[in-house]
Amino acid sequence: MNNSDPLLRLLIDFFNLPPDTGSQEIRQQAIASWDSLAMVQLIADLQGTFSVEFDLAEIEKLRSYDEIYRALSSKGVSFPSPTVSRPQRTVRDERDYSE
Repeated sequence: MNNSDPLLRLLIDFFNLPPDTGSQEIRQQAIASWDSLAMVQLIADLQGTFSVEFDLAEIEKLRSYDEIYRALSSKGVSFPSPTVSRPQRTVRDERDYSE
């Protein structure tokens, strides 16, 4: 799981999904437990966690990670860029030890 993405972490925890679930997999159609009651609870969690308010027209569009991400971004919520692992560089000792 990308621990630097608070939205992904919230959705994985909320729907009790496997930790390696990707953001593209989080859609209402793909998650059986994402029913109307879960939607009400999810909206409350999103509003509380990110200190935003959604109106009814916005709520009707929140059916996937991407749609929720866009809605939060439009309200000024910023997310950290994903951390990319890079191989460590080794420092070569350039000194000449030959005698």
